[in-house]
Amino acid sequence: MRITAAVAQQLLLLHGDPDRGHNFVAALSRLGRDVVLAVPSCLAVTITHPRLGGEISVSTTAAPAVVLASLAVPLSAVSAGSLLILRAGEAGAFLLLADDLDGLLGPGHPPIDLDEHLAWPGAANAKSLGASLADLSAVDQAIGVLVDRGLPPEAAHRELGRRVGEGDTTIADVSRALLASPRSDPGHS
Repeated sequence: MRITAAVAQQLLLLHGDPDRGHNFVAALSRLGRDVVLAVPSCLAVTITHPRLGGEISVSTTAAPAVVLASLAVPLSAVSAGSLLILRAGEAGAFLLLADDLDGLLGPGHPPIDLDEHLAWPGAANAKSLGASLADLSAVDQAIGVLVDRGLPPEAAHRELGRRVGEGDTTIADVSRALLASPRSDPGHS
């Protein structure tokens, strides 16, 4: 499993600092390679994050395949919703890996889920990788704009959430509108 040049370019959009982006791409590529070495029937490595509004997936196949095993590992003990999901074409493919990881994560970490994500990545949410990354990039840039205007980061997150609540829209759309607005954003801090 390799990160293609097109995916690598999209991942770089996540970071203003190209060195950090390249490090992220290299780490994700290594993860995919290592998972396939450990579990040869692995079909896809997927990352979900609530801010993405869906899944970002790196697959070993170009077309959807039958998923017979999955392993979902929460990425944080404090932030709900962020998962690393591995999918394989062989039933029981992640049993040993799940046992090993369960012992390493320690007490207080959310449990690992086996075989609860047997659909092909993106089947539930058809948003493309490029669109998901563009949305995340817009949100991050909007937060940066609000921080530049004097809000602390957490208050900037809340402000975007407040603006979403004012209309029938998404956080990505609100972020793009903020980025397109003149410096003096009338009616908003």
